[in-house]
Amino acid sequence: MKRVVILAVALLALAGGGAWYMGLLTGPASRIDVAVTLYDTNASGNADLTREHIGDQATIWRWDRNDDGSGDVVAYDVGMDAEGQLVATGEIAAWDFGADGVLDSGRVPEALQELMRSPGYLASAQAAGPGNVELVDTSLREFVETLRGGYDDWRLSGFQLPVLGAKLPDADRLLPGARRAYRFGIHQGFDMYPGHVGVPTGYGAPVIAVKVGTVVRADTDYVELAAEEYDEAIAISQAAGTTPEAQLDQLRGRQVWIDHGHGVISRYAHLSGIAPGVVTGASVEAGAVIAFVGNSGMESASRGGNSGAHLHFELRIDGKYLGEGMSADEIRRVAGPLLGAAE
Repeated sequence: MKRVVILAVALLALAGGGAWYMGLLTGPASRIDVAVTLYDTNASGNADLTREHIGDQATIWRWDRNDDGSGDVVAYDVGMDAEGQLVATGEIAAWDFGADGVLDSGRVPEALQELMRSPGYLASAQAAGPGNVELVDTSLREFVETLRGGYDDWRLSGFQLPVLGAKLPDADRLLPGARRAYRFGIHQGFDMYPGHVGVPTGYGAPVIAVKVGTVVRADTDYVELAAEEYDEAIAISQAAGTTPEAQLDQLRGRQVWIDHGHGVISRYAHLSGIAPGVVTGASVEAGAVIAFVGNSGMESASRGGNSGAHLHFELRIDGKYLGEGMSADEIRRVAGPLLGAAE
């Protein structure tokens, strides 16, 4: 079952809190009136927002943030004003509807959780069919933006930079989006060079996990590129006018990747070594030492030297690198608070 995070919103008609919910649960086989309405809020041709009215008492919203045809995330409370316009309350209220460990807590009333687990609701929701696709007004578009912002606030919280006490690199050329003329490519991460991030980051300096997560790549058996292999990777890139993914992966050297869940992955590259116990499938805590700064994958390493050592760090969000398409000023404005960067 595709993991689903449900936003449940109770629009109470009576002053008794959640008491009306229990009236809907008259028995395991009771049918519950469910009316489904679909909205294509991003004009993609697919319905990315689904509204379920349950017995004219509660409203449940399912948001397909990935536009893949499945409402996999709904994570915001919402009400309606006297004119029937949507009003976001700013409260995340989610639980792990799919029982797969995505979320185990939230502010959804227990009675509503029981309702949505009941055979009556499940049968009625299935029988309701897909519903009709309705026109989208301004309030719905604003609602989806609020959903998006609220979900990102939740899943992108609790990060830090991968070098203890560091700040963001002080030179634009060390930020994502900077050009790399020698390989006709674009830089996709933050280069944590000594003298540019406020703390020492020389060869062998410790690298820490930016947040709790699961290791999905650890190059524990890495073999350094030979000089000929490095030169070939550069030649292929120059001939292509860009850096192909295979060559880019070579040039990143020894790497560790950590999956933080919900479409967020951190990558650590040019490492000189990996800490004991950091292997694929291992769980790591935020701030734990996972690796050590190096220069693997760089020209100097391919020729037996250790100059140019630094940490290359990327944060990937839904398959895109943090900072993609942003100016240097925008990157600093967004990445600083997200990564807890010192001023």
